[in-house]
Amino acid sequence: MDPRETYAAMPGVTALGELPDAWHWATAPGFDSSAALYADGRRAFQAYALDSYDEGLAVALLSFARSHSTELTTDAPLALAEGFAHPGYGFDAVAAAAPPLHRLYPDDTELNDAVRAVIPVYRCEVAGDESLQDAEYRYSRGSGIRGTRWDRPPSPYLKYRYRGATGSVQAKRGFAGLKSMVSTVTRGEGRDDLFVEFENYRHEVRTITWTETWTLTGPDGDATRVSLDELREAVKAALYGPNAGHADFPG
Repeated sequence: MDPRETYAAMPGVTALGELPDAWHWATAPGFDSSAALYADGRRAFQAYALDSYDEGLAVALLSFARSHSTELTTDAPLALAEGFAHPGYGFDAVAAAAPPLHRLYPDDTELNDAVRAVIPVYRCEVAGDESLQDAEYRYSRGSGIRGTRWDRPPSPYLKYRYRGATGSVQAKRGFAGLKSMVSTVTRGEGRDDLFVEFENYRHEVRTITWTETWTLTGPDGDATRVSLDELREAVKAALYGPNAGHADFPG
């Protein structure tokens, strides 16, 4: 198995800029793939962009992946390397999906195992120690990272649980969209039994309750009574971290 032969045979394939041992091809307009070999020539990083391809970003992404191959080739389903940057984009990290997660070549086990699928990410999107189940959700679900869209705002890692209308609370926190959690919090105004517990990409857990106003309890156990605007800003800071400047926080 030689990844070089596989990529060289892709329909319409061209060299990827000036990056050596790297290729670009498109299976249809707007469906762009790119790949670059590891230094050993036996393995490869591969990327995919949907209606958002940028050759400069592809070169930067695969160059970074190649220079951080040790960090991105681990047993983690979704490995992480921080410190990425490219002009015009807010991405500050790169994530690599392991073979059991990306399944790019399901009919060729040897080739599939030789490839890591890489995506440009915001730090707040990936914990770096996800289980395979959690990585599947973040990598494959539309409400996850949306890694094929290179023109996207951050989709922060968020797990939460809450007390529902029946008075019961879920046993475990689960992934959900930020709009859902914000709606749950705002609809809980005035409810003495309000309980929302959420976890961010650093696995820090905070709770939101109501006692005449919203109360936010941080990971250290300190509770602070806040207005709705203050609560929104605190939630934004907790979930987006260094990427708050690129946040698309729901109204």
